[in-house]
Amino acid sequence: MAETTSQQAAGNIPPTDMAQASVAGKSAGELRNFAFLLLENFSMMALTSAVDALRTANLLAESDLFSYQLVSIDGASICGDLGFSAVVDTTLADLNLSQIDALVVCGGLRVDLQANPVVTRFLRRPQVKTLALGSLWNGVFALAHAGLLEAVPCAVHRENRASFRELFNKVELKDRAYVLHDAPQTKVFSCAGGSSALDMMLELIVETQGKQFVRGICDILTCDRINDASEPAFLHDPSETQLPQNLKDVIALMENNMEEMLTPEEIAALVGITRRQVERLFQRYLGSTPTRHYLELRLKRSHQLLTQTQLSMNDISLACGFVSYPHFSKCYRQFFNKTPSSSRKKP
Repeated sequence: MAETTSQQAAGNIPPTDMAQASVAGKSAGELRNFAFLLLENFSMMALTSAVDALRTANLLAESDLFSYQLVSIDGASICGDLGFSAVVDTTLADLNLSQIDALVVCGGLRVDLQANPVVTRFLRRPQVKTLALGSLWNGVFALAHAGLLEAVPCAVHRENRASFRELFNKVELKDRAYVLHDAPQTKVFSCAGGSSALDMMLELIVETQGKQFVRGICDILTCDRINDASEPAFLHDPSETQLPQNLKDVIALMENNMEEMLTPEEIAALVGITRRQVERLFQRYLGSTPTRHYLELRLKRSHQLLTQTQLSMNDISLACGFVSYPHFSKCYRQFFNKTPSSSRKKP
């Protein structure tokens, strides 16, 4: 107890379950095991955004899809930009490179941008060059100092763009929030700041888990957004970016009428268009049917009720518009590939 108290007084973030066993049984090239190298004054927002995407993916899947560990040069706790120290899992020298797929250098606004000889030597190791390499905020400077960004587009915080271009004029700097570069035997990803770290990691997760799964993560992590940008742009097809008002109205009716479901004819009449027009809108902009979309909304709502309330299975099935629990259970298994009762179990 005394040790915990002293850690809190020093502004440290104590370890929880940060060090996880590496994910095995994955396909070649999949990024499932991450190591985050923390530099002094790293951006806490960027790190937590990136890690939160991985942890929420595991929570949603109720299994360890991803692992991550925190690393510092000497293994000592390291202070972030908010004055809190992060307790790391290992030293740079002791990092087992055979057990990770991606190494991410975590920078921040006040991180020293000069080359660190220890970090540069480490990044130049042949085994490191076989990994996917990433950076948060201005951690990309470390990759550039090590000569790892030849012909590789990257992103950096706007405060550091001028100095980056001056130092590394042969590196292709993009004026973007984040950049994913995937070429034969070279995978590099970089983001410009804290909030863009989340979208970057979500797009990396799409590569192994698909858009539908990442939409579930967005439902949890971006539910506080109050504008139309409720999820990253890459989850949309170009035709989805601007939905017609009629389609938005139809979706709103579905979301607000789950227990007592509306018929297709009732929805069309309330919006003021024909049923056939509603079907065309869904096919054109969402690549789905109204019936299928309505079902998916109800199943997502049922998942929320299963994991966040103690309502009975029958009450949940009725609240989400299913005529019986067996019918609800069958639809739920087909959509989530698990039973409702297994979702209720604590991970």
